[in-house]
Amino acid sequence: MTAYRDLGPTAMLTAKPDTTGQNPGNWTLVATEQDLNVKIGHEIYQISIDGPIGSSFTVYRNRVRWNTVLQGWSNSWDPSNPLYLRQGDSLFLYWNAPIAQTPAPTAVFWIKYDTDLPENRGY
Repeated sequence: MTAYRDLGPTAMLTAKPDTTGQNPGNWTLVATEQDLNVKIGHEIYQISIDGPIGSSFTVYRNRVRWNTVLQGWSNSWDPSNPLYLRQGDSLFLYWNAPIAQTPAPTAVFWIKYDTDLPENRGY
């Protein structure tokens, strides 16, 4: 059986007007390794989301689409399969809401890691 260590939640992250060029004119939340504050391979097992009413968003791991969430406000996103991230990966959440539509989206990521993986054993 896998042994997990729960690292708990990140700080609340707030979307900004898109600077990636992938979502012009809309809200984009970028969660880098520094934002997630994790330096090992880990899993995002829960994301608490808030954003403009009527919005949706798309989740990318680095530049690859992972999921589309139809309700991008007052949502607790809990995938049946957690999102695995390697050291150095970033997450991008692209809302379909223009920056004039408020509130700015926010997210809190809940993180755990597998202590049985050889690369994680030293932590």
